[in-house]
Amino acid sequence: MKRLMDIAPAGTVKKSVTVGDEQIEISRIGSKRVVRLLARYPELGDLMSGKKVAPMRLIEIAADAAAAFIAEGCGYHDNPDAEAFAAELGIDDQLALVEAIALATFPNLVGPLIEQLKSRVEVFLAELQKAEASPSGETPPTD
Repeated sequence: MKRLMDIAPAGTVKKSVTVGDEQIEISRIGSKRVVRLLARYPELGDLMSGKKVAPMRLIEIAADAAAAFIAEGCGYHDNPDAEAFAAELGIDDQLALVEAIALATFPNLVGPLIEQLKSRVEVFLAELQKAEASPSGETPPTD
């Protein structure tokens, strides 16, 4: 039987993702860093747990949260320059990186997590359409 320090720590599981013409190395994000990301973007935790989140707030944080997640998964912990760089990648490249990092970080949860997020995004888009259709231009209250 192995002891705790004999097994690979979080960052040692490496995979590669094609971005443009290059292979980018990614790794899973350890729980401490995931918690730190959720502390920065608590609305994402709320969204995953089924709580309602104001659509405009999600729009405000989505790009920054994705960039932070990508930077962490590429080994740049708390690095504003890496986050800024990740934010400027094309959306297809960002999605490929987020998906690969999520699969590495949550190997047993990604399928259900992705389905849950898709469901939440559908609700979010419906609420956003309601807000745009509101005659006064104000966002209708949410529960």
